[in-house]
Amino acid sequence: MSIELIRLAPFNGVAANSLANLDLSQLLGFTVENIFLQLGGTFTKAQLTAIQLKANGKVIVDTDGARCDARMQFRGLTAAATLLCLDFSEYKARSKVAAYSGALDTTLGVRNLRLECQIGAATSPTLQAFASVSAPLVSPEFGGVRPLISRVHRVTQTIGAAGTFPLAVPHLDPVAGGSIFKRIAVHSANMTGALVTRNGVNVHESIKAINDYRQQYQGGRTPQAGVYMLDFIVDNIQEDAVLDTRPASGCSTAAVFGTFSAGETITIESEVLEPLDVY
Repeated sequence: MSIELIRLAPFNGVAANSLANLDLSQLLGFTVENIFLQLGGTFTKAQLTAIQLKANGKVIVDTDGARCDARMQFRGLTAAATLLCLDFSEYKARSKVAAYSGALDTTLGVRNLRLECQIGAATSPTLQAFASVSAPLVSPEFGGVRPLISRVHRVTQTIGAAGTFPLAVPHLDPVAGGSIFKRIAVHSANMTGALVTRNGVNVHESIKAINDYRQQYQGGRTPQAGVYMLDFIVDNIQEDAVLDTRPASGCSTAAVFGTFSAGETITIESEVLEPLDVY
């Protein structure tokens, strides 16, 4: 793919308890596969309390340091205390098209790109970014996926007690437009089971131990403590394994239920494939 690694311009506003921001205009004209962050000073990922990537002012990635790191370690990325990856690719996919599905093609209507990072109570923090980029994927085999971006949406939800409850997964409802789901990460200390339905049919039903074991066996994943991951591309074949809740896919109803051993406040992050012009 003739990947290049670009050192990005310095962040503005890097300080404790401040919002650091970075104009990513130098990425326009490329397809962005990864953005890497390097933290310096006494500055942990847990102190990176919010990360938002915005294209044309629209949030396309919404996460934080600790939760982003957990999702990347789940995929098999080796833990590194001062390094973090925002990933738009699926390098373990079994086809070239699937591997680059979701890469951010900035030539498709992206006029401006901005990264915002909320820094908590760090001491003398520093922050530097790099990006892996390639030329736009213009060959015919990428035509159907080129407009799709690997976006991350998140929401918090209060679970009041032990029991089974519907989860407020962002953009799941087909009535509101639905989405193409690669993964749903439920950051929870107490979630013990999951059920996913599509058009009234159970498409996934698991308990935590079996879910983790299957993901290790079938996909070479690294399950994380405190994360119940619903991985719809665990076999690394995206072409027919995603959870598609868009009405155009024939989906009329969809739901995700979680079973909990105790009440808590959870964060749900959905990894989806969506064009820039929705949501």
